[in-house]
Amino acid sequence: MRAIVSRKHGPMQKITPLPMDVDPRGFLVADAYAAGVPRWRLQTKDLLTPSRGIRLANVNELDLELLARLHTAITPRCAVSHVTAALLWNIPLPIYLEEEGNTGLIHVTRRQEIGRVKRRGVVGHRAPLLARDVREVNGVRLTSPEWTWVDLARRVGRESLVAAGDFLLARENPLSSIEAIQEIVDRRPKVKGIRMAREILPLLRSGVDSPQESKLRVKIVDAGLPEPAITVPIYDEHGRYMSTPDLQYTEYKIAMEYEGDHHRSDPVQWGKDIERDDRLRAQGWIVLKFSDVQMKGGWANAERKVRDALASRGWRGPSS
Repeated sequence: MRAIVSRKHGPMQKITPLPMDVDPRGFLVADAYAAGVPRWRLQTKDLLTPSRGIRLANVNELDLELLARLHTAITPRCAVSHVTAALLWNIPLPIYLEEEGNTGLIHVTRRQEIGRVKRRGVVGHRAPLLARDVREVNGVRLTSPEWTWVDLARRVGRESLVAAGDFLLARENPLSSIEAIQEIVDRRPKVKGIRMAREILPLLRSGVDSPQESKLRVKIVDAGLPEPAITVPIYDEHGRYMSTPDLQYTEYKIAMEYEGDHHRSDPVQWGKDIERDDRLRAQGWIVLKFSDVQMKGGWANAERKVRDALASRGWRGPSS
């Protein structure tokens, strides 16, 4: 293999491998110096400088967790926050915020009395963080899930904030609780977006399986329709399990399913879905399907579909 060389400083220098105790994916300059790495080696084209004192491997895919870890290591008494923390907690976000994370911009929060972080590649914030508001995950200091959720309220819309909150209350391994989120909302009465957070908090539900299901539920409620139940198992007259729809009106025997692309692209799953729906219809259930088309641009028709199904089963409006 042909050696990579550097011509930046005097005679050509071979780009030699970094010492074993220096992570080639990314590291602090101070650690590299301590390991005996010469200055010229830190300025070669196989390394990027996202911020002062930090080097990353010059590769196509950004390792956001690694970059966040390096920033918290080089900056004392801070925590990764806002959009960056949300991405590292795997909280579902709108595409435009996911793309912001891919730029390598890191949001960092310090306590108010310390002062905002000022360095390239960082958006600095100040907030009254307590020790319990910061968690360490894989070596990265992050604002807690509930603190992060409140920070998101100024950046996302109503449906996306519900989806983010539902994610924190997942059936398996929930990241937070309604009580913990409420406590942060109460402690941060003046933060930007708090009115939205207060408005959305009563709409959060546990047991939701996907962001799109959360958004579908909010659309239904905002249309003045009854709030459907979430992931309640359905059994036939003999007590045999049949299905657990995403949403349902048990009283009216109406089941609703959000069908993502994986349902259509996986023939096995597609076949199972058809069999499941046939069994439900045989037991007198109405099965309504929704996709990204209804969620984004065709909600009026989807709303009419739900309203007509309810009316066909005797629903007469909000008072019924």
